[in-house]
Amino acid sequence: MNVELKHHSTELEASNKELEAFAYSVSHDLRAPLRSMEGFSQALLEDCKDILNDECKDYLRRIQNSAELMAN
Repeated sequence: MNVELKHHSTELEASNKELEAFAYSVSHDLRAPLRSMEGFSQALLEDCKDILNDECKDYLRRIQNSAELMAN
């Protein structure tokens, strides 16, 4: 039984390492699109502030806030 337990433990450690690598990769891959969303929404707020109504400005701020939350 001890040998079987060690085998399962080794498999679990390997699976955890694979999962950590996958999570890192996904996190890294999402950073660039999140920065783009934040940057373009900021540009719209700055460049179109006289054109956008309050509801549109609120939507853009929500996009920025969500992108920031996801990046952290």
